[in-house]
Amino acid sequence: MKIISHVVALSNNNVIGVDNNLPWSLKTDLLHFKEYTTNKIIIMGRKTYESIGKPLPNRINYVVSTTIGEIEGALVFKNTEDAIKSAMHYCDKENKNEIVIIGGGFLFKDTLSITNKLILTRVDCDIAGDVFYPEIDFSEWKELSSEGYTKDSNNDYDFIVSAYERVK
Repeated sequence: MKIISHVVALSNNNVIGVDNNLPWSLKTDLLHFKEYTTNKIIIMGRKTYESIGKPLPNRINYVVSTTIGEIEGALVFKNTEDAIKSAMHYCDKENKNEIVIIGGGFLFKDTLSITNKLILTRVDCDIAGDVFYPEIDFSEWKELSSEGYTKDSNNDYDFIVSAYERVK
């Protein structure tokens, strides 16, 4: 079975973005994100791609957009279903076992029903934002691991990185 995961940082009130940017600076979490996604297929929406500004190195970049025609260094799909099908085919061909959804809000909501792994960075803050992660029914998930980090010069807030697998 292929793993379809969400990797996302969210506040206590489920904010994941504001004005097409992350609402915090968490350098430790960005390093974790890089390590987790390197050498995997990542799927992102247009706004997430635009906020990053370029395809991420050492990853297979898929962008879902109805307005962008092509991107050098990435594959562009008109809808989520086509992106997932292509990613599954690529995984089979290249013997990979995980597809990572990295945002934004629409793509997380659109893929939650087919996701079987969550990598959640729970940022200890309530913050204003305009993009939200969908509500999760945690009775459908089992926590696999959890590691806490303390606010310091590299991280605006305390946060916990947890991994979950779907059990229902």
